[in-house]
Amino acid sequence: MKASTKSVIIFMVVYLGSLSILATWIGYLYYEDQKKSLIDNMHMEMRYKARSINAQLEYYHMNQSEQFTFYEEGYDIALYDNQRALIASTFMDNTIDFSKLFYDNSGKYYLVESLFKEYLGVKYIVIAKALDTSKLDDIFAQIIRVALYGFVFLLLVAFLLAKIMLSPVKKSISALTKFMKDATHEMNTPISTILMSYEHMDKDNLSTKQLRSLDRIDIATKTLSSLYRDLSFASFHDYIEYEDTPIDVKEVILERIKYMDTLIHFKGLQISTALEHKIIHMDKRKLILLIDNLLSNAIKFSKKNGQIEVTLTEQYFSVKDHGIGISKEDQKTIFERFKSSQSLHGGFGVGLDIVNQICKEYHMKIVLDSEPSKGSEFKLIWSEQKSQK
Repeated sequence: MKASTKSVIIFMVVYLGSLSILATWIGYLYYEDQKKSLIDNMHMEMRYKARSINAQLEYYHMNQSEQFTFYEEGYDIALYDNQRALIASTFMDNTIDFSKLFYDNSGKYYLVESLFKEYLGVKYIVIAKALDTSKLDDIFAQIIRVALYGFVFLLLVAFLLAKIMLSPVKKSISALTKFMKDATHEMNTPISTILMSYEHMDKDNLSTKQLRSLDRIDIATKTLSSLYRDLSFASFHDYIEYEDTPIDVKEVILERIKYMDTLIHFKGLQISTALEHKIIHMDKRKLILLIDNLLSNAIKFSKKNGQIEVTLTEQYFSVKDHGIGISKEDQKTIFERFKSSQSLHGGFGVGLDIVNQICKEYHMKIVLDSEPSKGSEFKLIWSEQKSQK
């Protein structure tokens, strides 16, 4: 995943996530406010009903009527005397709480109205009604609709903001990439010229001091050549045609060790090899990049007169040194581009990123075992699909 894409995703998650939490809280408060408003309106209506029933009782009482009826559609009504004994009721409920004037019991609301004057022996009027859930459903649906429209709007705003903020970054990355490509292209000719000149030089009549100077030229040029290959892969690998062919990995390893022979002897290193024959289907240029980067890192970070162990089996390829090692913290980012575990020792942080890319392409697994001051071992475990005996 590209860094710019990752940044956009992180921004979108943080931006939309925080706004979603805020919007959810606002929606909840709005829902509760509307629910409270519905309950308050129902409470008011129930009080009006209680007064209406009280007026009816007064009418029956004034006319000395021994029979009276009361019925209000949508309401359950009960009448009680001053001893709280039931006189008449349109519903059965023996759990009336006379200590409360208005309360909720399992979604049903009760109004207890105590009469100042008793008519026909009625002291308490109890009215019960369930809250209209269809209205609450309408409110909830309204909140969902607003939330969806709001989310789409915020999503568009987030994309616009991300594009605006990333625009200068993309321009800087584009300029840096162009510079890398141009610089890489310009490096090829002088490096090739130096290498060819070195190979064709007559070294028989040179003094020891001159030979050591030539060795330094050879090391520096091959180091630049390796850097050139790394930068070329990083800059142009999408435009280069690669072809996987059967390769004997052992032969390539021995070839690359010989290629780095000058640098190995210059640091007084001992290379011990335990190599089995291994055939793998891979582009040879990519295999060279893998081997060269692991070998050059081992050489670079080994102590003078140290030892490097190179192992090749049917299952894996490993390069182990006894140098400075890598801390646990640096191991987390060592395979990221432009991340170098030891800035004091130089390096652009490109090599291991390339190793990681190639391993992912060929489904190889990278295992790093390292400890500061004790050395490092990079082990590449071959993929069954990409290798054959």
